[in-house]
Amino acid sequence: FSKQNLNTLLDKSLELSSTDYDLKKQYDFKSIVIDKTYDENLPLVFCDEGKMQQVFLNLLRNGAEAMQEAGAEQPSFSLNSAYDAELDTVAITIQDNGPGIDEKTCKRIFEPFFTTKPVGEGTGLGLSVSYFIITEDHGGEMTVESEMGKGTKFSIQLPCSPK
Repeated sequence: FSKQNLNTLLDKSLELSSTDYDLKKQYDFKSIVIDKTYDENLPLVFCDEGKMQQVFLNLLRNGAEAMQEAGAEQPSFSLNSAYDAELDTVAITIQDNGPGIDEKTCKRIFEPFFTTKPVGEGTGLGLSVSYFIITEDHGGEMTVESEMGKGTKFSIQLPCSPK
């Protein structure tokens, strides 16, 4: 664990996404419009750099796959970061304009081995591992909001100081 700028980690994860072989095999990640609204005065967060990138990469990969499968006309991600001085937390949101996730699936999305993908295409571990990394390893929170046909937003809130 070390102090990290989450804006930098988000950017590194975007860079990794654009070179991800599995993603390139399906479609060109570079064709996805990325809209970034970063808080420039974000404090550093005490976290595991590799694990945080794993979480961001997983969310980007899932969103990219969902947009591609749904044939989103102009696939896009909105990435936001903000500091909450009152709570001393950093909030990160990753939102896509994909097909959305129904309410029943949203309720189970962080469960281990829960997947909506066909057998052999997903283990159902990506989001549960991501959730564990945020909540257990980093003492943060991770939530999902989605509206069918409008996209999905994952929100992560991390304490700036270790608990």
